Amino acid sequence: MRRPLHLEYSDVQTVINSGPQAVDWVRQELSGVDLGDKRLDRRLIETTENLARSPISPINEACATWASTKASYRLFNNPKAKPAEILKPHTNETVKRMAACDGPVLVIQDTVFISYGTHPNTRGLGPIGKRNCSTDRGLIMHNALAFTTSGVALGIVSQKIWARKEVPDETKLEKNERIKRTSLDEKESSKWLLALRKTVECSPPGIQLVTVADRESDFFEFIAEAEELSALYLIRAKNDRKLDSDDSCETLSEALAAAPVIGTREVHIPVNGKKPARTAIVEIRVAEVNIMPPQKHAKVKDVTQEPITLNAVSATEPAPPPGNEAVSWVLLTNLAVKGFDDAAEKIDWYARRWGIETWHKVLKSGCKVEDCLLETADRLKRYLSLFSIIAFRLMHITYLARVSPDAESTEVFSEEEVEALHIRVKKARPPKDKVPTLREAVQMIGSLGGHLGRKADGDAGITVMWRGLMRLYEDVEMLRAYKVVLGNDYAS
Repeated sequence: MRRPLHLEYSDVQTVINSGPQAVDWVRQELSGVDLGDKRLDRRLIETTENLARSPISPINEACATWASTKASYRLFNNPKAKPAEILKPHTNETVKRMAACDGPVLVIQDTVFISYGTHPNTRGLGPIGKRNCSTDRGLIMHNALAFTTSGVALGIVSQKIWARKEVPDETKLEKNERIKRTSLDEKESSKWLLALRKTVECSPPGIQLVTVADRESDFFEFIAEAEELSALYLIRAKNDRKLDSDDSCETLSEALAAAPVIGTREVHIPVNGKKPARTAIVEIRVAEVNIMPPQKHAKVKDVTQEPITLNAVSATEPAPPPGNEAVSWVLLTNLAVKGFDDAAEKIDWYARRWGIETWHKVLKSGCKVEDCLLETADRLKRYLSLFSIIAFRLMHITYLARVSPDAESTEVFSEEEVEALHIRVKKARPPKDKVPTLREAVQMIGSLGGHLGRKADGDAGITVMWRGLMRLYEDVEMLRAYKVVLGNDYAS
C-alpha cells in the first residue's frame, strides 16, 4: 500500500485557478515561445503535442505521418531551437504558478545522468557516472524544479545539459593539480551556482524561494554566493566545518553534539533499491554557528574570508530497524530556526527533495528518453528539454488531484478531454449539470492505465497515470473524428 501524501489545500488552490484551461495544455504552456521563426514556433508546439500524446513511442510512431515526423526531426536538428529557448515559455508559466502560491516555494536542485551507452554511434556524448567507462556514455542534466511546500510540482526554473569532457588516465597527484588549475566556472560544481542565480532571477515579488539540495551542494562558494545574493537555502551538509574562534566549539559536529535534543519527528524514507519505504523517528538538535572558509580559500580573492553565520539542524535516528542504515542528516540554512516547530519544518522541506527524483524517474522510465536515437548530443539536448516539460505535466496533474480532489476537472483538463474520458470509462457522456471532480477524473485516468481502485491500492502511481493519459489522448482524437463524421447528429 502506498503511503498517502499529507498535502495542504490552501497553498495550491490559487495555482489550480491559474492553471491552463485551453483545449490543449501544450498550447497554453508554450504560448510564449519565440525561436526567431514563427514556423519553427508552430513546429515546436505541434511536435510537443504529438510526443505528449504518446511519450513512450519513437518519434515516427508518435508523429504518425511522414510529414509530421520529418518536421520533428528538422526541429531537433535546427540550431535556432536552443534548449534554453524551448524551455523559456514553460519557465515563464512556472513563475506565474509560483506567484500564485500563498506560502514559500521550494526550488529543489539535483543532477541526473542520461545514459546512451547502448547507442555507440551517437556523437558528442561524454563519460557519465563516477567511472570513466567507455560503454557508459551520455549526457548530464542539472535541474532546479519548483514545488509547493506540500510537494506539488510547479515547473522547471533552471536546466543545464552538457557532455562531460574526456579525461585521460592520470595519477592522483596529476588529478589534484588539474583541479587546482581549473577555475570554479569551469568545474561541474558551478551548476549549483548557475541554478541559484537563475532562481533569484525568476523570483516573483513577495514570494519566498528556498533552494533545497543534497550534500553535493555543500561547498563554501555556494553558501557564500547565496549570502551575496540574499538567497535562501536549505542544504544537507557533507563536510564537518571549522567554526569561528568566538564559537564555544571548534567544529560543526561538536556544536551539534553539545546541543540538546529539542524533540522528535517522523520522517518518511522512500523506496531505496530493494529496501521498502519506511518511517523513521529522528531526534532534532539545533545550533547557530559561524563557519569559516576552508584553508584552500585563503588566497582566493573572489571568495569572502569572513565567517558566515547560519543555522544547523540535526536529524538523527537513534534506533533504526535491523538491516537499515540510520537516518543522519545535518541541514544548513540561513532561514530562521527559533525552536522545534521551525526545525521540524526544515526537516519536512528537505524530505520534499525526493520529488525531483520522482520527476527524473518519470523522465527516464515513463518517457523512455534514454531510448531516443537522434544520433547527436545537440539534438538530444533539444529533445530532453522538450520532454522535461511533458514529464512535469504528469507530476503536476497527479499531485494536484491529491491536494485538491474536489476541484472541477475542467480546471485542469479541457471539456473535450473530460468528455472523452467519461465516455470511455462510464460509457456515457458526462452529465450536463455536474462536472466530474479532479479526483474522479484522475481515478478514471488511473483505471485506463490499469489501476484497480481498491481501498488497499491507494492512489494511482505515476507510471499508471502515464499509461492512462496516453489512452486518453487516443480517445480524444477518436472523439474529434466522431464529431466530424456525425456533425449536428452528435450534438443532438
